Parts: sequence; C-alpha cells; structure tokens
Amino acid sequence: MKVDEVLKQISALRTEKKEVDITTLSPADIVKLSIMDNIYGISKIEDVLDKIIEAGKLWARTLTSNGRIVMVGAGTSGRLAIMEAAEMYPTFGIEKWRIKGFIAGGRNSVFSSKEGAEDHEKYGKALVSRLRLGKKDMLIGLSASGRTPYVKGAIEKAKDLKCKTVIISTNPEDRVLIKADINICVDVGSEILPGSTRMKSATVQKVILNTISLIGAVISGKVYKGRMVELKPTSWKLKARAIKTLMEEFNISKDEAIKILESTNWNLKKAFKKLEGE
Repeated sequence: MKVDEVLKQISALRTEKKEVDITTLSPADIVKLSIMDNIYGISKIEDVLDKIIEAGKLWARTLTSNGRIVMVGAGTSGRLAIMEAAEMYPTFGIEKWRIKGFIAGGRNSVFSSKEGAEDHEKYGKALVSRLRLGKKDMLIGLSASGRTPYVKGAIEKAKDLKCKTVIISTNPEDRVLIKADINICVDVGSEILPGSTRMKSATVQKVILNTISLIGAVISGKVYKGRMVELKPTSWKLKARAIKTLMEEFNISKDEAIKILESTNWNLKKAFKKLEGE
C-alpha cells in the first residue's frame, strides 16, 4: 500500500490525534494524565456492552461445538492475542489446540518489532487458509486502528470460509475499515502520545478480551460456584490455589483438601463433585 493511502487512512483516526504536549508536563502530571486516560478508555467500553456479550456467547458456542478460537493482531495487538490464548489452558483447562493467538511476523515478533510485517493482507489470508478455519470456528481480529492489512486479510478470508468473525478496535466504527460479523469498536479518543496504541488502546483491548473469554467460560461451564474449577494445577501456585479453594468452599482442613485432590488426580471440578456427594 502506498504511503499516501496510509497517510489518508491514519489521518482520520482519533487515536492519531494530538491533544496535549506531554513534554510540557511534570512527571507527576504525566502519571496522573496516564491514569485518567486509561480510566476514560475503560469507561467507554460500556458503549459496546451488547457486542461484547454477543462475542462472549459466540465464544461459548464455539467451544461447546468443538470449534476453535483464533486471535490475530500486529504489534501490541498481536501480543495481546497470544497472551490471552496462552492463559486459557491453565485458567479454564481449555485444550491448547482449541485457542490460538497469532502475531504478524510470527514468533519472533512477540519479543521485538518486525517492521512491515503487518502491511500485507496476503499473510493474514495465508494464516487462515493454513489453519483451515470453518463454520464451527471463530476468528477475533485485534486492530486499534481498524485498518491493519494483516488483520483485514485474516478476517476477510475467514468470512469466505464461513468462519464467524469479530474485530476489536479503539476507533469509531465509521472510521474502521475492517468489517466483521461482530464489530467491537470503542471510541477511546486520542492517545496522550499520538499513535502509540500500546497505551490506552491496548488497555481497552485487553479488558475486552478478558471479558469475552470470561463470559464464554461462564456460559460453557468452565466456572462453577464462582471458581476456576477447571484450572490445571501445573505449578505450586496453582496447586496451592486448588487446595485453598476446597478449604474455603467446604470448610475442610488442608490435609483433607490435599487428600481429595490426590484422589481425583488434582482435578478440582471432580473434587467439588466428590465433596458435594458426601
């Protein structure tokens, strides 16, 4: 895409506008401004509650129908996609192959910027083709600008394959070029550092992703009595959490909790059921 085309696109974006010169502010004022700016961005999520709920229900339907959930993005948005996907197995026990996150430029782009990786729709399309997404699956595209070619290509190819699609952007919907089945477009306004969407925009995208997956987990039965009963105790911390959960929910001792967990091979949900049946 030519520079003048991109210039025209980003010039229309709220997140690219300059509202304040932070170099004129004291460090204390920058801290206060950053905090308030993030709070403002999060407050704007309320404008799209219905669409977040719709996406959460779609997440649950996808999982209960043996479908896959794929999240894609470039730069910070891609890192958020990978981070969210990585948390689903230890938190909700969802098989790793069922939820995947991808970033433009591949694995190395997680740790350092790979310039130009986001500029080609064909790479997004190629990813979706390789994954063989279909009508049972769900693709979530993250693009603060709502114009990222890599994400646009992925969503367009997914739609061609009848895969359900969601776009999460932090610009008004009428300025977002990517169109999905569910368009979650939060008008967060300008960034305090113009164009640096790793800031407020990333905070808002993270909150939205967390909320969608939480709704989906609750609806699909991954949460029981307000607890992460399908967590995988793959670390001492998670084992301790499983023990603590049983101690609190059933008013039993640590030794009793450990005994019941060992009898269920550290399956917290089975431990709940076993204790409820006693």
